Amino acid sequence: MIQLYYLFAILCGTIQADSERAPNIVFVIADDLGWNDVSYHGSDLNSPVIDELAKSGIRLEQHYSQPECSTTRASLLTSRYVVRTGLQNGVIINGGGMALPLDEVIWPQYMSELGYDNYLVGKWHQGFNSWEETPIFRGFDYFYGYYGGQIQYFNHNHHKFGGHDFRKDYRDKDGKFKQEILKDKLGGYLPKLLTDEAIRLIKNQDKNKPMFLYFSLPNVHSPNQSPKGYIRKYCPKGISDYDRKQLSGNLGGLEESLANLTRALKDTGHWENTLLVFISDNGGAPIGIPSFAGHSNYPFRSGKATLFEGGVRVPAFIAGPYVKHLAGQETNGLFHVSDWMPTIASFINKNTGRSFKLKNEIDGIDNYKMIFEGGKSSRNEILLQINKGTEVMRMGNYKLIVGMAGKYDGYVNHKGRPEIKIRYDEPTTTLGKIKCAVGLCGGFDDYVKDPVDGAHIRLYDIEKDPSESYNIADKNPAIVKSIRNRINELRGIVRPPQYHNKIPQAHHQKSRGIWRPWKSEEGFDISYEILNKVEL
Repeated sequence: MIQLYYLFAILCGTIQADSERAPNIVFVIADDLGWNDVSYHGSDLNSPVIDELAKSGIRLEQHYSQPECSTTRASLLTSRYVVRTGLQNGVIINGGGMALPLDEVIWPQYMSELGYDNYLVGKWHQGFNSWEETPIFRGFDYFYGYYGGQIQYFNHNHHKFGGHDFRKDYRDKDGKFKQEILKDKLGGYLPKLLTDEAIRLIKNQDKNKPMFLYFSLPNVHSPNQSPKGYIRKYCPKGISDYDRKQLSGNLGGLEESLANLTRALKDTGHWENTLLVFISDNGGAPIGIPSFAGHSNYPFRSGKATLFEGGVRVPAFIAGPYVKHLAGQETNGLFHVSDWMPTIASFINKNTGRSFKLKNEIDGIDNYKMIFEGGKSSRNEILLQINKGTEVMRMGNYKLIVGMAGKYDGYVNHKGRPEIKIRYDEPTTTLGKIKCAVGLCGGFDDYVKDPVDGAHIRLYDIEKDPSESYNIADKNPAIVKSIRNRINELRGIVRPPQYHNKIPQAHHQKSRGIWRPWKSEEGFDISYEILNKVEL
């Protein structure tokens, strides 16, 4: 559904924790947290803080993110399908030239219209070729974190490419943009540094002005790094697998961040006026495929970077006094990550009467009634991908996959280990042949060919077969045709995809080991001679 209107709400049924103030919105994103990495889904890992928060509110058991970090964030922040943004090719890589287009209006820009202070603490991952693409120039009042997609937890360098990526961006009292490179924090455990900064913002927040805190933690993205003693403290007895044990320490860091964040909200009196949302940005990366991060998405198929359920169906819940009447409940209605902005906008309107006018068409749907009133989902379909021959849509109980669903398509058990051999979707490539040569292709060709165009088709009844084990496409040609027709109707919204390029001047080595915007634009020039502080 495409929407362009004033976001407003029916005045009846208002739920208010504090009628004198607009509600604070604290939006927490865990990185790569798998479905079966939280104990309330039956995991062998322990997550008591997450469990208690989820139990205190309402769980969204059919919440769909996108299969990778930056694609989910693009859809979340714009309330649009990622195919509209040109980022459908995959993650934004440092120095590769990709970024969320500047004509996309994002969530904090709308929140500013409602009188909110907007803070981003943690991961940005929406591009930084120019200063205009960075958080402060896109609606956030304050940024404390990292621009790229992955980071070392102690030296704060990019995990794969090196280069420092930890900074603080803000405007001074005169409105002048400033950036501080946080090299003085070297050696500090990043999740704790981010949490401490979020707590500082909470303690200093004027109770007469609402805040939108977008808290995007690195946990539990690889590398699985945690302080000494965390594995011993947080790893349950009986887990012997090395990667799973390392993940337990990383998950412990996430647990501590959530515990300290919520404690600060309660100690300062902000909790009584706060709605806390928690989601994972995508499914976990199971052991051995491809990043050895130790995650499990059991009972779902595959994981991160794929369009199977294990890559896109994630843990999600809402907590806080505004949903205490829903404690312990769950909803199985369809919900896409793009739905958060209109749903929260409706929630704010019901509590304040404030609204804003959308500047772009959106695909997100207001699902207020499903979450806060126990109603049915307003969403019947989710478009997950249209790109280079791959088309994926959930419609009602059915999910259609046309073409390649991702790099791997196997199953992983509840402990994160493959139950069957992993088959790469492209065994004709050099990589695929290498994988097969070492026994990692198990003949998992469960697709059928469309009789019209020969496309590889998979159709699953997700309600009956959430593990996507039985392709029913050949028995349901009418359903396949109906969903493919709907996909064809949406082709007009697709923006041409962006591609990564090797841009020498974008590399951190060109700016003395620090990742920074590299485009020199009028009004946005910067001197790289100043290493610790820069001003525009």
